[in-house]
Amino acid sequence: MELASGVFYCGFNSRKSFGGNSYFVKHPAGNWLVDSPRFVEHLARRFADQGGIRFIFLTHRDDVADASKWAERFGATRIIHRFELAAQPEAEQVIEGRLPIRLSPEFVAIPTPGHTRGHCALLYRDEFLFSGDHLWWSRVRGRLTASRDVCWHSWREQVDSVRLLQEHTFEWVLPGHGQRVRLPREQMRREIARLTQALAA
Repeated sequence: MELASGVFYCGFNSRKSFGGNSYFVKHPAGNWLVDSPRFVEHLARRFADQGGIRFIFLTHRDDVADASKWAERFGATRIIHRFELAAQPEAEQVIEGRLPIRLSPEFVAIPTPGHTRGHCALLYRDEFLFSGDHLWWSRVRGRLTASRDVCWHSWREQVDSVRLLQEHTFEWVLPGHGQRVRLPREQMRREIARLTQALAA
C-alpha cells in the first residue's frame, strides 16, 4: 500500500516479528526494505515488478522475520547494528557505534538504543523516519509515545534516544508497531519535544 510517493507499507506481517510492520522504498539507486514481512511468493513478485530489493535495513533483532530469505531471493545487502548481529549473523553490512551514519545520500541510520541495545531508526530524505519499536503515534492519546513496558534494554537510553531525535527533521513516523503519523515538520518537532519532556518526567 503506497503511503507517499515511492514509500509503501508491505503488509504480510510476520509472527516471527510479533506482527511488526515493514516498509518498501522504491529508489532509483536501488530499492530498500525496512524490516521484514513474511516471505510469500505473491509479495516477492510485487517487489520484483518494482525492480527487486537492493538493501534490507533491520531496525533491531525483534523484527528480522524472513530477512534472510528476502536477501537470498534478491541478492540484497542486509544492514543491522553490531549489537543486534546475533539475529542476522550473516548480515552484509554492520553499523558500529552510537552516532548517525549516512548510508547513502538520502538514507541515514540513527542509533536509538533503549528498546534493544543496538536499535536503530532509518531517516529517508529528511522526511520519513522508520522508527522500529522506538516510538509511535498513539491514537488514544493523540501524540507520539514510547513504552517502558516494551523496553528490553534500558529505559534511560530510550529517553536519551528520543531526545536526540530533536536534532533531525522529518514529517512521517513509520513504526514497527503502533500507528503511523504524518505531521508538518514544525509540529513534528514539537511532538518530539513534548514526548521527550513526558518521558523525562
